[in-house]
Amino acid sequence: MATARQRFDGYWRGILQRQSPRSQQAGFVREALNVDFVGGVPGSRPGLTPFHGADFPEECIGMRWHVNLDGSRILLYAGHLGGLFTCLPGGDPIQLALTNLPVVDQTRAAPVSGVVNFLALSGGLNLTFIYDGTNQNLKYDGNVLSKMGIATPPAPNAEGPPTPGLVPQGVRLLKYSLKSTTHESELSTDFLTVTVPTASPEQYDVPSPVQGVDFDDPQVTRWALYSTVAGGGTLYFVDEADIGVDITVNVKDVVLQNRGRAEQLVNTPPPAPAVAMAEHRGQVAAVFSDDLNLVRFSNIDPDYMVPEGWPEDFVQPVAHGDGDTLTALASLHEWLVAFKNNATYGIVGEAFDEYKVVPVLASAASRQGIGCFNPGTILQVENMLLFAARDGIYKIDRFQGGGGLVAERLTGAIDDLYAAYIFSLGAATSFDRKKRVFQYWGHG
Repeated sequence: MATARQRFDGYWRGILQRQSPRSQQAGFVREALNVDFVGGVPGSRPGLTPFHGADFPEECIGMRWHVNLDGSRILLYAGHLGGLFTCLPGGDPIQLALTNLPVVDQTRAAPVSGVVNFLALSGGLNLTFIYDGTNQNLKYDGNVLSKMGIATPPAPNAEGPPTPGLVPQGVRLLKYSLKSTTHESELSTDFLTVTVPTASPEQYDVPSPVQGVDFDDPQVTRWALYSTVAGGGTLYFVDEADIGVDITVNVKDVVLQNRGRAEQLVNTPPPAPAVAMAEHRGQVAAVFSDDLNLVRFSNIDPDYMVPEGWPEDFVQPVAHGDGDTLTALASLHEWLVAFKNNATYGIVGEAFDEYKVVPVLASAASRQGIGCFNPGTILQVENMLLFAARDGIYKIDRFQGGGGLVAERLTGAIDDLYAAYIFSLGAATSFDRKKRVFQYWGHG
């Protein structure tokens, strides 16, 4: 059994990037990571108290800070049975209600992966996304949970009886969208056809869609109506209203054409539960469980990303058909690093239509498993990425003076020691900038 170990002030530090400042025990290897295997439960320094009051009712399989607009923080905690909780320092855990979700999503199962992951956006919308590859993708806004994205609604309900108004003679096609406080859905799947049969202009009311009948999503609070001019063609914005309030169509075609055009085919919801997510160059990149070899990118507009809208053609295959699957994503400068179980790739390009996939670490006959099993083991430290593969810890950074990526295995000097460690069951990583200590938690 390996015996190499390091301690600092008598407290376990996991895997260290440097030797002990006070002593070197037998078995210490310079310029290599040194491991201390410790079983049981995590300990703490004398004088430290638990973060929370009462115990959490479920074992932890994921945590993340949600930062509110005022800078205050709330701890998000995921339990092994599917429960989601919040907690403030010294406070008791509070289980988040699922009543603001569609009925079909109000029951959550224990994730197959055994891990729940989080992605907090860097700016714009104050949201934290929650995903686990099994359950519905969720978002938390500091108050309630809601579904990520809004399902595309059906055709508008039939218009009411016409009365004299401003809409001129002709046939028009109408669609509508559903809106929450953070997102607008794709336009309805089908048109409502409305005809003004004579030269006498008319107006008419289009009934509001009904929660639980036309759609099921409590986060939806408003709806917007779009119409073509006589003869069809481009859809233009007519008006929007609260759910339950009908919209009156009473506008001339010449006025309608000066209003905003509808954006179509850009706000479709995520296609399946997400396995991996990362924010990269103004978009959210994700891997969904329906195809584990595709990296999808969210919609983007001139002002900010549309993180809940996923255009069908914003995809980038990564070694599709190689028998491997994507497990994690990380943004490093202009590169989006895509991890598989047995390989690591970089996606690079100045624009989406110029992206290309470049191998960073690919499996070879002499070395298998140079990928990442768990997003929780990926850590960005300054200008490099650290992650755990099957056979140890790797570092990815840029070529000196170049634009590519280079990978380096940090644990090559102590292979025998690491043979006793199962890196594929890794849980989390952290980095202490002051002490220059890299910590890794996993199972032995």
